[in-house]
Amino acid sequence: MLKDERIGKAAFTRRDALKIAGAAGIMAALPWSGVPEAGAAAPTLKGQQAGGYYRFAIGEVEAVVISDGGLSFQPIQPNWAPEASKEELEGMLRSAFLPTDRFNLDVNTLLLKIGGELILVDSGAGGLFGPSLGKLRGHLSAAGVEPAQVTAVVISHAHGDHFGGLLDGDGKPVFPNAAYFASKTEVDYWTGPDPDMSKLRIPEENKKVFAANAKRYFGAIKDRLTLVSPGQKIVGGVEVLGAPGHTPGHIALLVTSGKEALLNSADTVHHHVVLFAHPEWTSAFDSDPKMAAETRSRILHRAAADGLRVLGYHLPFPGIGHVRTTKGGAFEWVPEPWNWTMA
Repeated sequence: MLKDERIGKAAFTRRDALKIAGAAGIMAALPWSGVPEAGAAAPTLKGQQAGGYYRFAIGEVEAVVISDGGLSFQPIQPNWAPEASKEELEGMLRSAFLPTDRFNLDVNTLLLKIGGELILVDSGAGGLFGPSLGKLRGHLSAAGVEPAQVTAVVISHAHGDHFGGLLDGDGKPVFPNAAYFASKTEVDYWTGPDPDMSKLRIPEENKKVFAANAKRYFGAIKDRLTLVSPGQKIVGGVEVLGAPGHTPGHIALLVTSGKEALLNSADTVHHHVVLFAHPEWTSAFDSDPKMAAETRSRILHRAAADGLRVLGYHLPFPGIGHVRTTKGGAFEWVPEPWNWTMA
């Protein structure tokens, strides 16, 4: 080691010393020395994230993911993955460098421009879930779109974080010129006299709130609401896919343009690590947990087999990526790299 040090010293020549001295002189001449003036305060870097929208394309279709914010569930169980042992769940999260005491879920709405139509898929939570959500209108405006320009709104299912943005604080429609689309099964279920929520594993008072909000919001748009079923198209290139279980009429959408496609999976899979690795695990918010798990496996199998580009409503923003199978027969989320152009 001493020999190496001597070699290093011998290799350091007078020319090297002059180079460093010259560089030091240049640095001394620069107007910024790296030390703030006395009394100057450094800016605060904390605060809300900016942006909140992500442009991309599906063939000839212009598309934007609009963030409504995010949700955090703490603790994780029993609302999520109650089938897992605490040790197994925490081990999975730790290996993915994620917090082990909470689920952080994004809320990703989708805006599509198809011909002269501006179609919004889900509307975020509005004022139903507190300050971490309800950011859709601001982010929509930042992306250059005002609510009055939206011509259609598709509701994937009647949970408040998907329909709460339909009405403002006065109960008036946020999208005054839009037609609305929702699953016939979903609307019939929530607006019926006594929806069966026996398999929901949430408190009874929460079930009542779920039902009351769904009835109120569907009632506010009923005059412009079109009921759809799997296999139908909202407009050309936007097909309704049945994805029941999370709710009875939960739907996904397949958007196609030319040779390109996007599967908007809505709430088929909520977490980008846990529920891909274990699609059989469920949520307390599933109206039929067994069916939800079966639907998740079916849709993930299709996405992986067909190489479909996928958008997940609760996956890390902007929620776009692909699905691949693992050696164990489960799945893995592969996020699409951020693209600085719209294509």
